[in-house]
Amino acid sequence: MRIGAALLLAVAATATLGAQAPAPVRRCLGQDAIVTVPAGTVLLGEDGAERPGQAVRVAAFRIDAHEVTNRQFAAFVAATGHRTRAEGEGASALFVAPTEAVSLDDASRWWRWTKGADWRHPMGPGSDLTGRADEPVVHVDRDDAAAYARWVGGALPTTAQWERAARGNQNATRDPVEWAFDHGKPRANVWEGVFPIRDTAEDGYAGIAPVGCFEPNDLALYDMVGNVWEWVAGEGDVGLVKGGSYLCAMNYCANFRPAAYQAQEHDLPTSHIGFRVAYPVAAPGASLSMPIGRSLSGSVTATNIGG
Repeated sequence: MRIGAALLLAVAATATLGAQAPAPVRRCLGQDAIVTVPAGTVLLGEDGAERPGQAVRVAAFRIDAHEVTNRQFAAFVAATGHRTRAEGEGASALFVAPTEAVSLDDASRWWRWTKGADWRHPMGPGSDLTGRADEPVVHVDRDDAAAYARWVGGALPTTAQWERAARGNQNATRDPVEWAFDHGKPRANVWEGVFPIRDTAEDGYAGIAPVGCFEPNDLALYDMVGNVWEWVAGEGDVGLVKGGSYLCAMNYCANFRPAAYQAQEHDLPTSHIGFRVAYPVAAPGASLSMPIGRSLSGSVTATNIGG
C-alpha cells in the first residue's frame, strides 16, 4: 500500500473512534512496536516454589509490545468492514460493580449481559471511545481477535509463546504475587481494595488503563500481567485467556501472573478481555513489510467470566 492511501486509512480509522477524534487523557507510549522474542526455554506453568513448571523450548517469534488498542482495531475495521460478534448480537458481557456486599460465589452479581455494549461502546450504551484510543480493545471474542491477527500478518500466540513472552528471561521459581506487586506496591493494573465493591486505584487506574502505563518486563513487553485478559490460540468451543485483568484482586481470582489461565467460551465477548498478536520471525534476508494501519497508526454466561 502506498503512503498516501495508508494515511487516508489512518485518518478514517481515527474518525471511527467517535464523533470527535479522541485525545487520550494519558498516552503512556509514544508509538506501537513489535518485539522479537529469542528462542529460549520457558518454565511453563511455573507458579511458585511448589509448582516449578515444566521446561519447554520455544522457537523465536515476534509479538506486539502491548495489547491491541482501540485505535489499532479501528484501522482494521475501517479497512475490512469487520463486524464483531458483540455488534452482530447487539450485546456483550459488561462488568458492573455492585453497590452492596455480595457473595463471591455468584459472578452474576457483577456481570451483566448488556445490550449496546461492544468495542465502540466499552462501558455500554451512552459510552464511546473518546479518550480511550490507546486503551486495549475489549468486547472481542476469539474469532474477532484472530481476524485482526490475520489482517496484520500474524496469529494469536500459543500458550507457550504467550508464557515465554510474559516470563521473559525467568530461570527460577518466583513468588506468584511478585508479578503484580513489588513489596506491596502495584506494578500492574489490578484491583486494589475489596472486590467487587470498590477499586481504590492505588495503581493509578480504576478500570482499564491505556497500554504501556506500567514498567515493561525484561523483553520490553508491556501489560503481560493485568489490565485485560488476553486470548491465546485455540480451536475448540472453549478457549483460553491468559494474564489476568484489572478485575483480579487479592480477595478474588488473584490471576495476575503468567501461570494463570481461564477457560472462556470462544464466542463470548466481555469488557475485560483483549489480545495481542504473535508473528513469525523472518528468514535471513527477507523483507519485513508492516501491515496496513500498523506503521502509521502508532503516530497518528456470567459464571464463566471470572475476574
